[in-house]
Amino acid sequence: MPDAMKAQQGFSLAEVLLSVVLMMMVISALSGGVSHLSSGFAQLIQYRQLWRDAWVQAQLAPATFSGGGQLNRVQTSRQRCVSITATITTSAGQQGTLSRLHCPKS
Repeated sequence: MPDAMKAQQGFSLAEVLLSVVLMMMVISALSGGVSHLSSGFAQLIQYRQLWRDAWVQAQLAPATFSGGGQLNRVQTSRQRCVSITATITTSAGQQGTLSRLHCPKS
């Protein structure tokens, strides 16, 4: 064998296969984590939208409800104050209830 071939160094086939297997394991673990994070962010966005809709409906003059769910709005008056309770149930089954008390500044 010539001296030039003896001086060449490289990775063996077993080392290359092991590195490929490890790389595939890392990539699959990271892709699973990303999908878990994205579903968590989607739930957070739905949760925030639910409370935003409930906040709007608990105002004295609410906007029309265009959400994809059911709205139950109860308004009662006691001693010049108005109590408003808005309960929103989404089509996915999430429920948010918000109560506000509006009193005049006199």
